[in-house]
Amino acid sequence: MNKTTLETNYQFFMESDVSKYIGEWIAIVDEKVIAHGRSIKEVAEKSKSLAKGKKALFARVPDKESMIF
Repeated sequence: MNKTTLETNYQFFMESDVSKYIGEWIAIVDEKVIAHGRSIKEVAEKSKSLAKGKKALFARVPDKESMIF
């Protein structure tokens, strides 16, 4: 994964409203959430075919109590 893609997807994660995924893992490719679920293993498996050969950025959306506003 090149640095620009990683930075772009991380920036997308930090700036987007991902509140509907609170407490879940998400996979981001090309600034889009392509998969989500309770375990990173589940999300990695789901995202494999959806990423179309690209590497996904995986992140856990913090629980509501952990969110910083």
